[in-house]
Amino acid sequence: MKRLFVIPAALLAAGLLTGCATGPDYRRPELALPETWRLEAAGTNTLADLPWASLYRDPVLSGLITEALTNNLDVRIAVARIDEAIAAYRIQRADLLPALNGSGRYTKARVGNLPPLPGAEAEQFDLFGVLSYELDVWGRIRRLNEAAKARYLATEEAAEVVRVSLVAGVASTYFQLRSLDRQVEIAEATLVSRSNSLELTRIKFDDGNGIVSELDVAQALTQVASTKSSIASLRRAVAVTENALAVLVGGAPRTMPRGWSIDAQWGPDDVPAGLPSDLLLRRPDLRAAEQQLIAANADIGAARAAYFPSISLTGALGVQSEEFDDLFDTGLSRAWNITPSITAPIFNGGKIRTGVRVAEARQRTALATYEQAIQTAFREVEDALIGIRYLREQLAADDEVVAAERHRLDLAYLRYEGGVASYSDVLDAQRFLFNAELAAVQTRNDLLNATVQLYKALGGGPVEVTGPEPVYSP
Repeated sequence: MKRLFVIPAALLAAGLLTGCATGPDYRRPELALPETWRLEAAGTNTLADLPWASLYRDPVLSGLITEALTNNLDVRIAVARIDEAIAAYRIQRADLLPALNGSGRYTKARVGNLPPLPGAEAEQFDLFGVLSYELDVWGRIRRLNEAAKARYLATEEAAEVVRVSLVAGVASTYFQLRSLDRQVEIAEATLVSRSNSLELTRIKFDDGNGIVSELDVAQALTQVASTKSSIASLRRAVAVTENALAVLVGGAPRTMPRGWSIDAQWGPDDVPAGLPSDLLLRRPDLRAAEQQLIAANADIGAARAAYFPSISLTGALGVQSEEFDDLFDTGLSRAWNITPSITAPIFNGGKIRTGVRVAEARQRTALATYEQAIQTAFREVEDALIGIRYLREQLAADDEVVAAERHRLDLAYLRYEGGVASYSDVLDAQRFLFNAELAAVQTRNDLLNATVQLYKALGGGPVEVTGPEPVYSP
């Protein structure tokens, strides 16, 4: 039985003698990161520390986000890609270990004169275990293993990008839906008001006292028809937005539930962005880009290892017998062999050199992609911070406009009833109030969405996976 361990022990000892891996070891590139944000002093607190359930407090919205993280097809696709990446990593990692295969053979031969002259026939049964192992002297397999692991981790980060984007997408679409609902309410209330004005105008015109002309009636009719058109357009937008939200949640288009009104949706008063340098660790897309850079860096080492000889060990241990029934008898003869081999490149037309250049070019591409992703990330944070600051000012101004236009409409009615103003003043006041109310609702929606985008840009999102989990583990 001692011979059974000779070959594995020899291979293990040889594996322990392997050298260092070729190619450059990964180091995070030096990056010129800003020390602070344009509109905010750098601090350790960040909006991204909040779990999404604390930011999106509407219970209906929270339920929709949870449902989306479980059922959305993009999440399922991302999880399937994680399974694929894990399997690829495990396949590559297996190359670090010896491979053991079984081999069986049956041979029947005739020895002696050709028929019909007499001769002898012989049979032989062979059973072998074949062990093969490539000594990773130059680190080629280890570099490939490093690249496969980095790509697997990049795939995991890409799945997190999908989840973070999904949470933001559901929240933004829901806010848009509630904004449209509010605009429909304003339009319907405006239609009632304008219809009442039209009836009063008709009554005054029918009196024939000359205070109201037929032109006033036509203008009132125009306002009513215009409002009906706006309602139809808004209702169409509501239905389309509901369909989009339903698909995000992971279902068929349907009527979606509602929770708080757009005016009641909560937005934090303080929206700290944290330290700019923390963005590299918080955003999953940046982490994914860095893992791709790590993989490309490892590929250079694997390509350079092709310059050096490859050393392999092959061993076999088995039994032979002329009778199958006696194949496993302990008294039979055993056969074994061990075969070290070395293969060195001599001439390949520059193939290895070109392979190294390809790997180096891909590494430069991955580096530029990583730096570009960082630039995009900082721009998205800055855009969201700028949006929140100025949209707050815009919303305050819009509310003042609505209050002023409402007061203007009241005055226009009084002046019209008193006979000191024409009906055109009333119609103008109605139109300006309607547009001001719609604009204020849209600005509020834009402000909420700027908060959503800031939360996403800072890397905020689900801390734990609530949807399907990968089938495999690394």
